[in-house]
Amino acid sequence: MDIVILCSAVLMVVAGCGTACTCCCPAPASPASAPERVQIDGREYTLTANAWRDFQPVAPPNGQPLITMVKVSAADAAPIPADLSVERVWVLNGKNQWSATPEPGTTGLETAVRNGPKWGPDIRVDVVVRLKQGKQTWLVRAAGVDIKRTD
Repeated sequence: MDIVILCSAVLMVVAGCGTACTCCCPAPASPASAPERVQIDGREYTLTANAWRDFQPVAPPNGQPLITMVKVSAADAAPIPADLSVERVWVLNGKNQWSATPEPGTTGLETAVRNGPKWGPDIRVDVVVRLKQGKQTWLVRAAGVDIKRTD
C-alpha cells in the first residue's frame, strides 16, 4: 500500500497542483507572450498604441526613427490608481524587438517612446508595455499596430 501512496505523491509533484495553484512560481513573462488584457486588483486594462515615422520634407531622405504612443485604459469608468504607471515599452516586429523607457517627466498610463528603429512604414507590429504598481509588474499587448507615415 505504501508504494501506491508514494506513486500518487510523485504524480502530484510531476503534474503540478493545477491551474488554481498559488504555491508554484509562474514562468517569467516575456513581451512576446503578453496578453491583450490584464487584470489588476479585479479591474481589466487594455492597451492602445499608435506608431509612425515622419517623412516630411525636413526629415532625412529615409525618414525619422519610429515614434510610438501608448495608452492603457480600464474597462470601467472608475479612476485609475495614481501609482499605476507604464515602466517600459516594447515594439515587436517578428523576431526583432526594440524597447525604451517612457519619455522623462511622463507619468501614468499615457506616454510616448521615440528614436526607435526605422521599420516600415506600412507594416504591422505588436506593442507591449510593462505596467508597474509598487513592486508588482504586468505586461499587456496591443496586437497588429500599423506603422504609419507622415508626409
